Amino acid sequence: MDASRYILLLLLIPLLPMIISDFYRRKVALIWLIMLAACAVLVAVTLFGVNIFMINLVFNIAILIYMFLGVLLYVYIKNKKISSVKHYTGMGDALFFIALTPVFESDNFIYFLIASCLVSLAWWSITYVIIHKKRTVPLVGISGCLLSVYVALKVLI
Repeated sequence: MDASRYILLLLLIPLLPMIISDFYRRKVALIWLIMLAACAVLVAVTLFGVNIFMINLVFNIAILIYMFLGVLLYVYIKNKKISSVKHYTGMGDALFFIALTPVFESDNFIYFLIASCLVSLAWWSITYVIIHKKRTVPLVGISGCLLSVYVALKVLI
């Protein structure tokens, strides 16, 4: 077994406080996002090397930009104004996904984003439609839980 995979566990250090904070307070401290980004860079350079790290970073940021433009287009068509995008997502959510861009190869990053969105939709369905509670979704918390599972699987398997 390749011992370098254990470096993925570094991601859990800033991730766990972020998950707890997002679920309970619906806020994520900037210091944890910065620490996550630093850990992600260290993990990516260790696992992939500098060249692959840069390729993953560029492609995954391009994917996020493409998604953002799609959301922007949707919000514009729905509301006839672009400025209301802030209502749909928080800055912490965006910074969280940007911080994770070096960790994933592009196809895995897309799968991670889709899984995060689907689980978040299920969360919203349960909390809002069935239980009739708040309409907000702890996207960082849900995505962080999925990332924790991903890290555990990568380390164990």
